[in-house]
Amino acid sequence: MLNRLLKKAPPAPEAAPSFTKRRFFGTEQKAFYGRLRRALPKCYIFPDIALSKLIIPSNPDPKIKSSHQKQLSGRKVDYAVFDARLHLLFVIELTVPPAPGANPDLMSIAALMANAGIRRFSWPKDNLPSTEQTLRALADYSAENMGKDEDGNGPSSQLGEPEHTDAIPVVDSIIQPRGASTLTLEALAGMAPQGALKTSYPHVWERICLFCNEPRHLHQYLHSLSMQDRGVKRAGFSEEALNEIARIQVANVGYLQTQTAPERASWNDVFTDR
Repeated sequence: MLNRLLKKAPPAPEAAPSFTKRRFFGTEQKAFYGRLRRALPKCYIFPDIALSKLIIPSNPDPKIKSSHQKQLSGRKVDYAVFDARLHLLFVIELTVPPAPGANPDLMSIAALMANAGIRRFSWPKDNLPSTEQTLRALADYSAENMGKDEDGNGPSSQLGEPEHTDAIPVVDSIIQPRGASTLTLEALAGMAPQGALKTSYPHVWERICLFCNEPRHLHQYLHSLSMQDRGVKRAGFSEEALNEIARIQVANVGYLQTQTAPERASWNDVFTDR
């Protein structure tokens, strides 16, 4: 009996943890995400992506690699934008004034993206762009992705050149009118603003211009540029030229889908009067 009285009472069971759903976006962030979706209807937009998911140190030395990895630890970009094949196109950073105790040894995200060759757009977090400004800033990618099919039958290369902009950029790329049934020479010029093909590969550019109003012929010709089908090994295109070819390929896909083959006569149509 005495032993029973001296025994301590068993501890009370801990209360089961309780949780509730948390809002992923605030009102302003949700509105901005909607603007991005409207500007990039054929892209995949992922928020709050860790830098370590997008870039890795390239130096093979373990000590240096470990040091560079610290630049990525715990850091994120606000949005990462991918094409239909989940190839990274660019990132979006919503900037805030630097905190007083910020680590001065950390490279800025702008510098990290530039070093990795990834295009970056940035806006102040407390002054997000309007719908019109968003559409204008991302018009290049919006135009390129208008023609992509849902299966991701687009170019495999990353589109666009590395660029950092803290202001709202004005993109001069020409967007095809909604009623257009084929590419136009003006649209081609907008997709090749640097003129890499026209300057370095004029014969290729002439063929592209020649076939621009024939989507199927243009598709076959652009596809042939990536194949070793002439019995000789090609020297290859520059990166700028490949980017221009990729843009044109993606835009042309939409017009391929709108052109249907002529209806063939049925068996009854052929023999109905015989």
